[in-house]
Amino acid sequence: MNKNIKQKFPLKGIGKSKIFSEMDQKATLDLKWKERLAGGVSYPAGDDVLNIAKEAYLKFFSANALYKNIFSSVAQFEQDLVDMAANLFNSDKATGSITSGGSESILLAIKASRDRAKLLHPDIKYPEMIVPESAHPAFWKGAHYFGLKIIATPLLNDGMIDMKSYLNAVNKNTVLMVGSAPSLTLGMIDPISEMAAVADKNNINFHVDACVGGFFLPFIERSGEDLEIWDFRVPGVTSISADLHKFGYTAKGASLIMSRDEDIFKHQIFEWGPPHRSKDYYVTPNMAGTRPGGGIASAWAVVKYLGIEGYTKLVTDTMNYIKRFQNGINSINGLNVLGKPVMSVFAYSSESLNIYSIASGMEDRGWLVGKDSFPFKAIRFMQSPGHAPYIEDYLRDLEHVTKLVKEGKISEKEESANYN
Repeated sequence: MNKNIKQKFPLKGIGKSKIFSEMDQKATLDLKWKERLAGGVSYPAGDDVLNIAKEAYLKFFSANALYKNIFSSVAQFEQDLVDMAANLFNSDKATGSITSGGSESILLAIKASRDRAKLLHPDIKYPEMIVPESAHPAFWKGAHYFGLKIIATPLLNDGMIDMKSYLNAVNKNTVLMVGSAPSLTLGMIDPISEMAAVADKNNINFHVDACVGGFFLPFIERSGEDLEIWDFRVPGVTSISADLHKFGYTAKGASLIMSRDEDIFKHQIFEWGPPHRSKDYYVTPNMAGTRPGGGIASAWAVVKYLGIEGYTKLVTDTMNYIKRFQNGINSINGLNVLGKPVMSVFAYSSESLNIYSIASGMEDRGWLVGKDSFPFKAIRFMQSPGHAPYIEDYLRDLEHVTKLVKEGKISEKEESANYN
């Protein structure tokens, strides 16, 4: 028995009021993420959207998406979301499933590519996947889990993919190629059409990581912006990951993994039946068996509530203030927004100042700072319309902190906060 356990299992239960009082007390330890511009934590779209998400979640709190024959309502919600996503991503054949988040969606894309290659390229003994160094770390995680060798290709000085290196990395062992829409730090869409064409020619899976952009970029395009095409309109794109719980504004624990068609999707599924049990005894499209029905119901309700018009308005409002935010950063001598971000994911840095010293100064003023070291040392953001009221205060502090760093009055801490 571990004698160092500080919290013992309760002998007797305690009352509701005391439980929630204790929970409220513990919640005071949490950082005020929205007021401190903490993108990556939550994506505020208004109290009306939040309330819809909460109420729908609670209505199906006890539902389990594993048992489609029992909870047929949740199964229908999931199918509706998959169908709507296929429509959003410009396909009449795409199919997929809802996962717990972007990492699981990416893992499933890797698993499907490995298993499909066993059928199409049986001579491959040591499967590899090609990813730009700007890709999400979940690809490295998936390579570790599923036994693939990962080949990470470099970026150019502007943060875009070095396409010569990327395409030269493709070889007889390649089972998956990867692009991002947009990239994790700089918010730029990779040249998906050029990349996927090579995958298509060689009958290799190509995955687009649109976990961040899947429910944002389509509505920028609908507002008239000219964007790099990244979805199923591109021949060769076999799968797309897109998080509902990011810019879909749904409850946490909801992402989509979409396959181009049923033939691609079948390699994602795990089946366990004969000779162990009866047919279809245990069939799952995901890593998980039990899946909370509340998250799926919440996602369905929010998407239905907002529709194209609602999402387009949220995206337009966000981009209007993001441009003001970026202009404000660029106007501070010594700072500059990196690359050419296409949405509300972006980063800024400095050629003349220690950006981590600036991060330390901003943390001292209570701001949550997302730091990155690749492809550049930078401070990064992932913003929603709910963050707009706080940018003027941020810019005011940023200008003051930058001045102090120039004067040598603030230096980088050995350890400072960070979040992903």
